[in-house]
Amino acid sequence: MGESWPPSFVRLSDDARILFLTKDLDLIKKQLYEGLVLKMEDLSVDDLLDDINTDVMTPAWVCFDHEPAKIAENAYAGLLHDGERVFKENALKDGGFEVIVSGHRKGTGSSRETAPQCERWSGIRIVIAASFAPIHERNNINLGQLMGNHEMLIRLQSGEEISLEEFTNKYDPITKLILENGGILPFAKKLNEGMIDLPTISEIERPMTMAEKIIAQKLIGTGGKQCFVSPGDAVLATVDGGYSHEFTTAQVHNFLMLEYGEDYALPNPPKFAVFEDHLLYATGVPRFGPFVEKIQTLRELQVIFQQHTGVRDYSAVNGISPGICHQVAREEFIDVGDFIQATDSHTCMGGASNALTYGVGATEYANLVHNQFAFVKVPESIRFELVGELNPGCTAKDVILHILWYYAKHSDTLDRSMEFGGSGLSSLSMDERATLCNMATECSDKTGICEPDNLTVEWLLERRSDLNEDEIRDAFVFPDEGA
Repeated sequence: MGESWPPSFVRLSDDARILFLTKDLDLIKKQLYEGLVLKMEDLSVDDLLDDINTDVMTPAWVCFDHEPAKIAENAYAGLLHDGERVFKENALKDGGFEVIVSGHRKGTGSSRETAPQCERWSGIRIVIAASFAPIHERNNINLGQLMGNHEMLIRLQSGEEISLEEFTNKYDPITKLILENGGILPFAKKLNEGMIDLPTISEIERPMTMAEKIIAQKLIGTGGKQCFVSPGDAVLATVDGGYSHEFTTAQVHNFLMLEYGEDYALPNPPKFAVFEDHLLYATGVPRFGPFVEKIQTLRELQVIFQQHTGVRDYSAVNGISPGICHQVAREEFIDVGDFIQATDSHTCMGGASNALTYGVGATEYANLVHNQFAFVKVPESIRFELVGELNPGCTAKDVILHILWYYAKHSDTLDRSMEFGGSGLSSLSMDERATLCNMATECSDKTGICEPDNLTVEWLLERRSDLNEDEIRDAFVFPDEGA
């Protein structure tokens, strides 16, 4: 397919190999080890594996490696047949495959970015499936992987050349640009060099929710004009801060060195941080024994990243961590009205401070920590109007579990911003509000965010000597009437 990626027109190499992930696992083995060649025209989508879980693609133990090329050596290590690996070590990498093919809902389960990395660094650049899990699809986009359907594969196998636009036209204008420029990091570099023109953003005034207002305040490419956003809009927005932890920081550092050189620098280190909290107690645990050296490498590379960049340092001291990342961050550097992204699924906890906060993968984080902007698809919002007070013995955990049972169960919260307000919110402490926002991710939500009040001001002033009351109140974000 050539060295430049992506090409304006996509065609298979003369000796291209295509791997079909069939329900008949013996057929996968024959493709891997016996040179079997299959054609889509001879198969049905029903013959292909559905619901391929990211834990099948890269089981947790594979994720202790931080270099994508190393991760690729154990691609699909979780796919077992009679208790044995279908994909032996280096099987995908050594197979010389350009395309990988499966059925419905590719990439379900954990949002781990290592799953598409194992394919990308095995030489695969085209991923064919009937449908993709949303986060897995986004991770593929950030890596510059082209995704198509089975009809397109039949055409490619017949020798046809397909335009790049046919692969990208199904996406919003920003995502289209990201894919056509090879992924989020190459896109960002070209954008910073003035080589990319962004689509215009609406200037038509409309009532907005809290999440929408924060995004609208952070938009880039507006030319200084006041713009308004609506659910579903694809935009780029300035990110105020964020953090990573020892499970992800090594990859972030690796990506930044590859893209910007070993002397790269960050523009705003004080608003970003590293935390040692995810693997703190892995040492001495028998089942982690085989991975002790790799875990220590992750810790050491996080130290190197922190020293290189000057971001806030929340490393463990004498085996004691300063705290859980999403709790410490809201206490020490998340401000009212901030847009925060971090490599933790519970980043949304910061919404208790009237900020827009949610988790992202390592590639997205590498981009935003260096370039200070992120791709945002404006989420729909669902408002929870809290009234009255909780009965004795009842807590915010009970409230969010009720929401999970009654609303999330029916997908009412799916990928939305959960916005909490009303007179009842004032009866909840800031920690109780943090519980509401923290568990937004358990509701399959984009994030959670609370309206601010006097308690917000008091709580921040008690913890932050660098703030004053006027600054905090001036940054308050409330939803517009009718939003």
